[in-house]
Amino acid sequence: MEGLEGKRKGAMATYCVTGATGFIGSWLVNTLLERGHMVHATVRDPAKCLHLLSLWTNTDRLRLFQTDLGEEGSFDEAVKSCDGVFHVAASMEFSVTVEENIESYVQSNIIEPAIKGTLDLLKSCLNSGTVKRVVLTSSISTLTAKDSKGNARAVVDESCQTPVDQVLSEKANGWVYVLSKILTEEAAFRFANENDINLVSVITSTVGGPFLTSKPPLSNPSHSPAELIYESCSVD
Repeated sequence: MEGLEGKRKGAMATYCVTGATGFIGSWLVNTLLERGHMVHATVRDPAKCLHLLSLWTNTDRLRLFQTDLGEEGSFDEAVKSCDGVFHVAASMEFSVTVEENIESYVQSNIIEPAIKGTLDLLKSCLNSGTVKRVVLTSSISTLTAKDSKGNARAVVDESCQTPVDQVLSEKANGWVYVLSKILTEEAAFRFANENDINLVSVITSTVGGPFLTSKPPLSNPSHSPAELIYESCSVD
């Protein structure tokens, strides 16, 4: 799949943003519209968009699609004719209340649906025939700044993934979210490599700042990450 650089410099591009009603997603939609692009924004609950529609600019270039990561083929129409897709939608469960068979519960009710939803989206992108790059929103929690001996690393890059065994054994605060992000990202890259999909993962740090959503986001949002994620759709 080719990059989008030429498209961005010339004709108007069309992008799909999943999870458009979240903190990152809502700012990303606004950024893309301000840059002059057509935007396909996906939401689970259209009612949550009413507040955002009064804040987003140039909404004449915006199309809304009701989608669900749990429904196969749900994103087919949303990604149709799109040049790029920003996959921001994700489960925001950080812990579980069950006390027995915890890992089995998390695997069946959180991890597997998250992976299936992301792979279904990638299949929709593959079948579209137009999507040139997919940007997956990951998390700083998927990386570790320590080596196997517990010493701080001088440089942290994509090779410094937080070990799954460590997440499962420690079960630190937010471990369910971390595990979901790690395993979903791994599955997405396997599928992308097998199907020649141009996939990029953006590792977002803890984000903060003004928000467009009607309620304060769970991420406790100093700057919007939308610019960083937007630039991930270009290829040098």
